[in-house]
Amino acid sequence: MHNACMMSGPSPGPPPGSPGPFPPTGPPYYPGFYPPPPPKQTNVALIIVIVVVVIVLVTVVLAAVLYFMVSGLLQGPNAPPIVSLGPVDQTGGNATIAVFSSSREIAPSTLQVRIAANGSGSSTDMPAPGGSVVLIAGGYTVRVFWLDHDNDQLFGTGDALRVTGDSAPLPSSTRFSLELSLVTSSGSMVSGVTWTTGQGPRAMGVNIGRSTDGTNWILTIMSTPSGLMTSAVGLTITTSVGLTALNSTAFASLTSGSWSTNHAQFIGTGGGTIIVGDRLLISTSTYPAGYAVEIADTQGILYAHALG
Repeated sequence: MHNACMMSGPSPGPPPGSPGPFPPTGPPYYPGFYPPPPPKQTNVALIIVIVVVVIVLVTVVLAAVLYFMVSGLLQGPNAPPIVSLGPVDQTGGNATIAVFSSSREIAPSTLQVRIAANGSGSSTDMPAPGGSVVLIAGGYTVRVFWLDHDNDQLFGTGDALRVTGDSAPLPSSTRFSLELSLVTSSGSMVSGVTWTTGQGPRAMGVNIGRSTDGTNWILTIMSTPSGLMTSAVGLTITTSVGLTALNSTAFASLTSGSWSTNHAQFIGTGGGTIIVGDRLLISTSTYPAGYAVEIADTQGILYAHALG
């Protein structure tokens, strides 16, 4: 029997440098810990505010669009202008009327102006900017000026109209009216205003003279408040010692037919109204020098003076 020889030495194993059958072992590996992202924040109040603002803006825009659409339908493409005249300033005895508002600027060539006094008047084209036109109103000559304050040659808000007498103040106690109208076939009115001038001084200027034959005093009226009626103004004559020689008698009753009773006569040319140039004839024999005349109405004495 063949016996193998046993040789002592290191155990057989893999050659140096070759990997073993299993990798070296160690503690297990875990990836690093990352916290979860924070939840997204939602600003509810800010969102509500933005939504409300958007809704309001949309509502305002729609309302504005609707307003312009409706106003255009109501007025039409060629709607006449609307002018509002302000209060009348009567400083200095004349009238200044401001244009408080105007729906648009108006070319003066499309306007006419009318002025009336006590119900009668006349009309003409608008004056030039800064210029005037002459009109007859109630027997008075008046001027209408256009004050173009913004110098744009167009009539509109901020401008004014000034009404004066012809180089004199307007007559006192007179009702005036001013109208602006379009120059069209219908002459549709744009705007208007009325006013009454102040009462002015209540005094009558009278010149006393004698007739050429010396039989009558002639009292010539040189000035008078406007609008005095012969039926409302009376003549009173007193003696030199203050006794009544003629009771107050209305001018309308001092006629040639009543001469034998009153020995005084009113001669007027203004119909029922007293005007400058009217006269009173008073007998010098019945009412000699030193007697006094008084002319008055229900509001007071207009003139008082001694004869002679």
